[in-house]
Amino acid sequence: MSFTSYFRDRRGRQTVFQRPNLPLLAWAGFGAASSMALTPRYRTLLHRASQGSMMWWAAGETFRGRSPFRRTIGAATLMRSLRR
Repeated sequence: MSFTSYFRDRRGRQTVFQRPNLPLLAWAGFGAASSMALTPRYRTLLHRASQGSMMWWAAGETFRGRSPFRRTIGAATLMRSLRR
């Protein structure tokens, strides 16, 4: 495997940067909402929803990522999320 193939899918397209998918949009939305929450209870709830969304994204990339790079990033993020 060459260095550049690590960042490409089976069709040879570069896959480092892609449009955000639903789990990433949910992570950003819940994260922003948690920073603006007025009570600690809602802040905690929204923060946990944000973490869950990131784990959802990471699991998806780990098992269905288009390139070895994206699968590696997904696995590293999932392991980091599970350690917390």
